[in-house]
Parts: sequence; C-alpha cells; structure tokens
Amino acid sequence: MRFLKSVYYKVLKFKNRLLVGRPVLVLMYHRINDVVDLPAAHLTVSVADFEKQLQYFTTNYQILGLRDNWTNLKKTGVVLTFDDGYADNYTKALPLLEKYNIPATFFIATENIDTEEGFWWDRLNQDYIQCDDTFFLPGSIDKVSKNNNLLRSLSIELTKLKQDEKREWLEEWEKKNGISYLPRPEYRSMTVAEVTAVEEHPLLTVGLHTHNHYPLGQLSYDDQKEELELSIQKLKELGVKKIDYLALPHGSYNTETIRLCEEFNFSGVLLANNYYSNIGNKHKKKINRILMPSLSGKKISEYLKKYD
Repeated sequence: MRFLKSVYYKVLKFKNRLLVGRPVLVLMYHRINDVVDLPAAHLTVSVADFEKQLQYFTTNYQILGLRDNWTNLKKTGVVLTFDDGYADNYTKALPLLEKYNIPATFFIATENIDTEEGFWWDRLNQDYIQCDDTFFLPGSIDKVSKNNNLLRSLSIELTKLKQDEKREWLEEWEKKNGISYLPRPEYRSMTVAEVTAVEEHPLLTVGLHTHNHYPLGQLSYDDQKEELELSIQKLKELGVKKIDYLALPHGSYNTETIRLCEEFNFSGVLLANNYYSNIGNKHKKKINRILMPSLSGKKISEYLKKYD
C-alpha cells in the first residue's frame, strides 16, 4: 500500500509539472533561535541550521518571493515565510537573509507587538516544563501525570478559548502548581520599531496573521472579519502600506474565510498542510506550505526531496 501510494504521488507530481510547470516549495518558519522548549522544538530552527539551509537553497533552488512571477522557472522554486512575528525573525534571521540576499515574508500576529508578553503556547510549554511529574489542572482535585498526549490535548483545548480565557486558565494552573512564570526575551514579539524596519526593508514584506491568532475555521463570518480588520488596522498604523497575503493561524479556515479573502482582495491565503505549490496554486489564491524543521547537511535534501 505504501509503495502504491508513493507511485501515485510521483505520477501526480510529474503530471503537475507537465501541466503547470516546476513546483515551488513555500517554506514555513516560526522561530530562529538557539533557545528552545523541547515540546515545541519543531517550531524552532537553530541559527546555525538556518544558515546551512540558506546556503543549500541558494545552490539548489530558484529563490522567489510571494509576489514574484512563478512561471518559466529554471529550477524548483523556494519561498521563505515566517509566522507569528517573533523578534528573532528580525534579530537573528534577517542578518542571514541579508547575507545571502534572500527575500522573505513575515506574517505578524499583532496582539503582542511591542509587549513583553509571550504567545500563550510558549507560556503553556514553559509552565509544563516546570511542572512535577504529577500536577493539578484548573478545576481538578486529582493530579494528572505528565505525557506528551496530555500536553497536545491541553494545547488543542486552549486553542478554542478567547485570549482572556486562556490567560485565566494559565494563571490558575500556575497558582495551583506553584509555577513561577516570567515572560522570556527570547520568545517576545517584534517591537513597533522592528515591524517598521521590516516594512521598509527591500528584502522583506509584511503579511497578515490576524490579531489574536485564533483558528479562523472555528469563527463566524463576523468574528473573522473583526480579527482581520483589527490586524490590518494595527499594521497600517505602523506604516505597512500593502497587505496582500494572509497566513492562516493553525492552518484553519472555512468557506467564510475564503469569502472574506475575496472581499479583502487578498492575493492569496497560505495554508499549513505540508505540500508543494506551483503557479496553479498562486492563480487559485490557495498556497500550500511546508513546515521547515531544524535540519542541516544531507538531512535538508532528504527532507525536501519528497516535496520536489
């Protein structure tokens, strides 16, 4: 079965290449940092690995931006995108992007701009690491045991809550288990000055990633519209002139999301589905993306080979 599935996808990719040209690998990054919480290691690429990846891309791919023309490519294309608006995208990734002259789009969630407060999922991971092997959950009188499935379940449940509800849940959890939480500078969002500098940088473009980072597919039309309008307003106040691409938080969307994207006249929405794209995706305004982990050496080519 696995063999047949592999053959099917190879035939499908070959057919797509004949009909719509070479694939474009739109890569999704989050943090570029050497400080990492193990539960979220898949969302962090070390600085050294990131530079090795850039070196590999410049040698083996045609470097593109989201706004570039993806037709008549001489090589498989690669596009770099960064989600959430972590400050290390500016302080650590940008100097390397400049070194290798590689463009990128930074999709910035606007709620935490210019604050010390980290994203809720980073706070959850930090608290979880500090917990004993057994601990209390909010509203529970019995302790539970640490395991990765529990952490994933907690993350899924918190995703469904509003920001104030998440904060209250985390504060109660910390109180019940004697956890000391302090925001960490390595996990902060960009400042106003950094967002402004990104907007003005010739290699970079700013993309939309909503305000509160809610999964849009779980929201009504009106709530989604409010999220997008608030985020657009915040970015425009910081001098962002053109906002034409939306990266979907958690990759979540529904028919109302697509309707809103048409109303806002976005050039495209970016998914989180680990699949390659091509000019056909760009025309349809739904662009696949591939999560890029912290890899170097031969592991880079081994990882990307299945998408090329």
